[in-house]
Amino acid sequence: MYFTVYLLLLAPAALAVAGPAVSRHLAPAAAVRVLTCLVVTAGTATVWGLSALAVAGLVNVPQVRMRLRSDPKVLAAADPVPWGFGVLAAAVLGVVVVRLLSLWWRRVGDRRVLGPVRAIPAAGDLIVVADEHADAYALPGRPGRIVVTAGMLRTLSAEERAVLLAHERAHLTCRHHRYAAVAQFAVLVNPLLGRLRDEVAFGIERWADEVAVEAVSSRRIATRALARAALATACLPASPTALAYLRHRITARVAALQGERPVSRWHRVWPAVGAVFAISVALADVGVALVRCLNALAL
Repeated sequence: MYFTVYLLLLAPAALAVAGPAVSRHLAPAAAVRVLTCLVVTAGTATVWGLSALAVAGLVNVPQVRMRLRSDPKVLAAADPVPWGFGVLAAAVLGVVVVRLLSLWWRRVGDRRVLGPVRAIPAAGDLIVVADEHADAYALPGRPGRIVVTAGMLRTLSAEERAVLLAHERAHLTCRHHRYAAVAQFAVLVNPLLGRLRDEVAFGIERWADEVAVEAVSSRRIATRALARAALATACLPASPTALAYLRHRITARVAALQGERPVSRWHRVWPAVGAVFAISVALADVGVALVRCLNALAL
């Protein structure tokens, strides 16, 4: 484990570099799923690596070792992790836990703030807010809602409104908020995953864009709807729990809609798949070494 555990801690950096290539070579739906897999793998590698370092290092703290009454030579042979590394890893894990709890609490607060919006009378899943500023977003939950301002509806034609509603409805039916939440929590575990989180966010919007194209059977109308909505003023700040139409890389999305329908080229993403496999092997190796260390404590 002595070297493998450090490879686990370096793995997220490699996956962050591989992320943009996945976005380029896969269709949006496939890209979001693969990127989420990379995010989960990287986050797991970080937590597992820190946990293994913390356990293997803390048992070598002199005071702890005296209380355990274990043979120092047996412990050193099982896993020679310096106790200072264990203390540092435990401290980092503590910070991660605090950050995760903080984000969870903020999301609870966001849901509470958005509660009155959800309570507005809806036409099916659609809520129209009497606001002149143009904005639209999907509000996941039970029930899920599509929130659109009156200003946005006046900005778009009937065909363009169909694109907008199809886009936001895709967020709800495809459970895009779950992918976004996984990416947000993963960044709190390891800040190196910020790039992957951004790619997931962009992929989610591109996924919804392509669903909207299928709904109206016209890439031209979908492109026009997005461009016109982007030119309108969007002043309603969306919370992290909402998936907004005008929040992620509008220019890149418009350019993608002007091109052909994207297809997945799976043979181009084999390095990312290979990295996931290698990290899985490292996770198993660290797990075996950790069991060996715990067995040494039982002697």
